[in-house]
Amino acid sequence: MKFEFYDSKKRKKLIEQLNERFGVTEIPKLLFETGKERVRGFTGDLTIDELYDLSKITNIEFLGAYLFKPDEERSVRLGFDACVLFNKQLSKNIIDISAEQLKIWMKGENLPFVIQKGMYLVRHENDFFGCAISDGEKLINFVPKERRLRRN
Repeated sequence: MKFEFYDSKKRKKLIEQLNERFGVTEIPKLLFETGKERVRGFTGDLTIDELYDLSKITNIEFLGAYLFKPDEERSVRLGFDACVLFNKQLSKNIIDISAEQLKIWMKGENLPFVIQKGMYLVRHENDFFGCAISDGEKLINFVPKERRLRRN
């Protein structure tokens, strides 16, 4: 499995993008990108060298928490867990939805929502429920399949 640690330059660029889009100014101390182009954060006691050694014997993709997916066209997309982790920092591009809309959203369905095209965070009351991309007419859902409600 390919993975690459973020150096200070890459990390600074990521923080700038996150701040501009969502208001995030602080991220975990160690970031790395896995083969699936997903950025994971790790705050444990292992060093980078120890993590490289660990990657030789196990799948390092299971280490840390999935936080972001870089998206050249749309900046950065926050993962579902990152919304919880950065809850107190999130202050920009937030769409508040109703309880009824939340039920639809958590089933993995898109929501009709006329808003400017772009990346948004979906919030109900004080809780965030992932990212969405607006095409101008609807919010496109990115709730992971394992987090969705069953369709009963």
